[in-house]
Amino acid sequence: MREYIRSVTSIPKLFLREISISPNSLIIFSATVFIFIIDLNLPLGVAAGIPYALVIFGCLWVSGTYLTYVVSILSFVFVVLGFYLSPGNIVPVEVALINRGLTLLLIVCAAIMVIKIKKTNVDMSALLTNNLIDPVSGFKNMHAFGVDLNTETFRCQRYRRNLSIALIDIDLHQLNQDQEIQYPALDIMQKISNNIRSKIRTSDLFYQIDTQLFVILFPETELSEAKDVCEIIRNKTAFPAVNGMNNKFFASIGISTLEENDSSLNLYQRAEAALSLSKQSEKHQVSTLPEITNNKDKNVVPAILSRSRTN
Repeated sequence: MREYIRSVTSIPKLFLREISISPNSLIIFSATVFIFIIDLNLPLGVAAGIPYALVIFGCLWVSGTYLTYVVSILSFVFVVLGFYLSPGNIVPVEVALINRGLTLLLIVCAAIMVIKIKKTNVDMSALLTNNLIDPVSGFKNMHAFGVDLNTETFRCQRYRRNLSIALIDIDLHQLNQDQEIQYPALDIMQKISNNIRSKIRTSDLFYQIDTQLFVILFPETELSEAKDVCEIIRNKTAFPAVNGMNNKFFASIGISTLEENDSSLNLYQRAEAALSLSKQSEKHQVSTLPEITNNKDKNVVPAILSRSRTN
């Protein structure tokens, strides 16, 4: 009983929340009351059915469904009250009743359509989100990466901003068979991916596009800065502790940066080529295209490393 009372009392709170969030809610609610006032000044037999239906369809501007229910109920009540409060009668009572009944039917149909449209939009949004997130790792997948890469490439070229991309390939071949049985590769990759994710900024974009292949998009980041971050990722990924044991993994990383009149495809292909260089020359290495030399004596912390990180 308490749960029922709590759920009933929460409805006005949710409705008031929708009103406070969206100015459109206030406009729709005010329009419903205004239509009722106009209906009261019309002779009996003339019901504002179409305006009420339009107001209900206007609830599509607001993301919640509670406003739709409230506006539909108010419209229903206002039409009934209008039958008793409207001045004069220009048609027989039977015709006025039929007119009001059709108006109520129109309101109910409009409310059902709007609610179904909203629920369909929610389902489609959830489906789209699931298509962009890997269900196992919980990270963005290859499809999401393709969408974001095109978006970031266009944005950075338009506003002349830096954009770097890093491909990270994890090699688990150094795990012996006993360790693979005791610690499944999927669990180990999950720990490694979380470790990598913790080393980048909240504004950097992280993707798992294959079982052992990750991508990081570095907006507002030069090639040298991206390499500094990837060197930290490489060092921290070399011997990650898994359930109290140190296991040797290799991380080969390839980095490229957006150039003038570049395309997202060319940017990705250069990162792939840089990753191939890391694999061919020596495992557990960071390579860039174009190549930049390491500055081992560099003591200044790059700006990208001093910014906030995810926990």
